[in-house]
Amino acid sequence: MAQASLFRWQSASLSDVGRVRSVNEDACLEQPERGLWAVADGMGGHTLGDVASRMVVDALARMSGDGDLAARAAEVRACLADVNRRLMTEAAMREVQTIGSTAAVLLAGDARCICLWAGDSRIYLYRDGSLQQLTRDHSHVEELVSRGLLSPEEARRHPARNLITRAVGVADQFDMDEVELGVMHGDIFLLCSDGLSNEAADEDIAALLAAHDVRAATQQLVRCALAHGGRDNISVVTVRAISPEHDDATALNPALA
Repeated sequence: MAQASLFRWQSASLSDVGRVRSVNEDACLEQPERGLWAVADGMGGHTLGDVASRMVVDALARMSGDGDLAARAAEVRACLADVNRRLMTEAAMREVQTIGSTAAVLLAGDARCICLWAGDSRIYLYRDGSLQQLTRDHSHVEELVSRGLLSPEEARRHPARNLITRAVGVADQFDMDEVELGVMHGDIFLLCSDGLSNEAADEDIAALLAAHDVRAATQQLVRCALAHGGRDNISVVTVRAISPEHDDATALNPALA
């Protein structure tokens, strides 16, 4: 059995095709009862990106989820390594270069959580009024930022911002980066595709998460990305941790917290 969480989890998810694309190549997974959430972004410009992202989230949804956090993280890696092989086989059969997808996964158990990711879909933590990006993009522009050659704002508008260096389905050797951290009451985790992070500034994201209402924030974040152009598919999953010390009234009415 999966390791029980000391927290109760509220979450909401929404995916939108945006204002430019004709097909939504994003997919979301929201399973708060299992402590599992994910966003996958089919690689834009490639064949069957929508199929790739759906394969990622469907495979994650079928996992057993047994064991402690470390065991579940290992299962995520094995699960997506299998999807990686299947996507590469599919691409070879169709004689196309790549069928791929990013993956950002949040696992919760006990009083800790683990973030795993490949690509430029992100996971943020909003805690005590501050927004922190937990993931680091696997992208060409992020490498330029880390070398001091681009500012984060310049990276958001760079013409090569969609050129990612790691994803599911792009190379024989598949790996995911991983971060583990403790959870506190009121923590809000945000998983999103770059359709949000390329359009909305961090201060806009933080302002919308400040009300601690995950459903409203999810809808408002998508609307924010659309208002700023909506040039890509937009996917948002918002997750809030509620400790057992806080009663049901507070949980049902986040404004009381």
